[in-house]
Amino acid sequence: MIIGLSGVLAAGKDTVAEYLEEKRGFQHVSLSAILREMVGEMGLEINLENLTEVGNSLKEKDGPACLVEKAKRKADFDQDLVISSIRQPGEIERLRQERDFFMIFVSADPKVRFERLLKRNRSGDVTDFDEFLKLEAEQMDGKAGGMNLGKCREMSDYFLENNGTIVEFEDKIEKTLDEIKAKIKNEQK
Repeated sequence: MIIGLSGVLAAGKDTVAEYLEEKRGFQHVSLSAILREMVGEMGLEINLENLTEVGNSLKEKDGPACLVEKAKRKADFDQDLVISSIRQPGEIERLRQERDFFMIFVSADPKVRFERLLKRNRSGDVTDFDEFLKLEAEQMDGKAGGMNLGKCREMSDYFLENNGTIVEFEDKIEKTLDEIKAKIKNEQK
């Protein structure tokens, strides 16, 4: 089974990936980690601007699913796998060609996410709530290039809201995983 993860900023995508990796034995590959690695190898500062520029350049040169193809060289697509940081519809379209692929979109209330963003204190993150909302709008609409999270949300099979405690969120992850397993089992009949 392959689970793809997309979602809005600081919603809990990494939490889902870590849970599946640590508690359920999934392999994990992050498309943004692949891109960050590439940007670093180019000697560029790893920030949103450079990540977007390099990502767009790759997409133009190698197609909309180029990061998925790079992930295929890093991970075993025949084992349980979670692929995080999916931000392009083309990435989902490519992954739909794989057996037992399911897409999950993670979200939470903007104020909850902004507080998480401030707590994680990651280099390059915005620190102003209005800027946070503006950045999210750009990432959702796909017009500014780089990301099209709105379309990724539309293409998702499952949705996880992460407004509560970690225990509540992990319960939602488990329930979603149970639904996916049941669907796979029904399709095999």
